[in-house]
Amino acid sequence: MIVAAAAAAHLLPIAPLLLLPFAIVFFVVVFPFWGVALGILGLILVILRGLSKVSGGALDGPADAVYKAFRWVLTFGGFVRLDKKKEADSGAGTPR
Repeated sequence: MIVAAAAAAHLLPIAPLLLLPFAIVFFVVVFPFWGVALGILGLILVILRGLSKVSGGALDGPADAVYKAFRWVLTFGGFVRLDKKKEADSGAGTPR
């Protein structure tokens, strides 16, 4: 038992070295693409909302669709839930 704990403690500093390539790929490749996608979708959303206001609401459907796409990209494809506070406040998860 003591030998196994000593072996695990000896190998512990290797874990950050093994995870380093994944962190580099995420921050050098994935994160910039995510930021560019947010910027482009945000710009399209602002333009569509402005055109919708000018046209009297004729572009509300496409603006809502772009907003849904923006929220999807913002949450890493739905991986992160930003509306958990709303669900908790509304009592949606409480049994009756």
